[in-house]
Amino acid sequence: MADGFKKRILFIGMPDTAVICMVKLAQKKFNIVAAVPPPKHHHTYGLFCESARQMNIPVIPYENSLKDPDFLEKIRSLNADLAVVCSYCKRFPKEFLETTRCGFVNVHPALLPKYRGGNPYSHVIINGEKETGVTLHFMDENFDTGDIIVQKKIPVCKDETMGTLFNRLNYLSADMLINLLSEFEENENLPRKPQPEGDFVKAPNLKENSADVLINWNNSVEYIDRFIRALNPFIIAVTEFRGDYLKIFSATYEKCTVNYEPGTIVAADCELSVAAKDGIINISVIQTSSFFIGPASDFIRYSNCQIGEKLG
Repeated sequence: MADGFKKRILFIGMPDTAVICMVKLAQKKFNIVAAVPPPKHHHTYGLFCESARQMNIPVIPYENSLKDPDFLEKIRSLNADLAVVCSYCKRFPKEFLETTRCGFVNVHPALLPKYRGGNPYSHVIINGEKETGVTLHFMDENFDTGDIIVQKKIPVCKDETMGTLFNRLNYLSADMLINLLSEFEENENLPRKPQPEGDFVKAPNLKENSADVLINWNNSVEYIDRFIRALNPFIIAVTEFRGDYLKIFSATYEKCTVNYEPGTIVAADCELSVAAKDGIINISVIQTSSFFIGPASDFIRYSNCQIGEKLG
């Protein structure tokens, strides 16, 4: 048992959010009695297990399902007071949610009930939100619908990317969990507020190598700028050029009148400048195929792209 903290905490999650939060909680000496890793086939399984073992936290994996009887019996035998969940790819069945005395608390990187789903980071930026935040809520059998415990807001910065927002919300999540578990140690009656009914904006995962990531040059330059930032660096916005795909990592924009069709290259010098609905997108960092990633100026030099050629 950890010094100072008696409540028994079960930890569940997937990197990177889970590792950041698990490390912070372990450093504060919370009594994490076990950790449930991602599914064994998931690419983050090894990283999560190694991180837990380095902190002397026992790992309890499952073979096929969160309903596996042997797995559920191992979890029940922990006599955990509360479970903490930091990012997970599976819906939790009722049998699993009943294995702790006081329930399961999920960390959601958005201000519920808005942006339920697997990728609030990108959708918040794409939609031009001025603020976002973290919600800690009790879990039920549906995704992101349980009673809210606490929320904290932060501003969305002008040049925010998916990566910068991901980092900021991860560390905010860890701080909020520290506060919550400290409160839980003294008082098990955590506040809870049911989420309102209604049709709220969703945040589904955006799939790589799909139409989800394609730039539509008929959109406004402000929207395209947000779209590029919202996918950088984990998913990456894509456009087509000469039968191949270009990944666009970074760009700026200028609103102006253009006499070219959207998607047309209007300048090719230090940056690759492309016409959009109401201005120009100036691309600065590009990847093409698997053999080049770097400044647009280098891409322009080796590809010899010309004014008037089309993207998309």
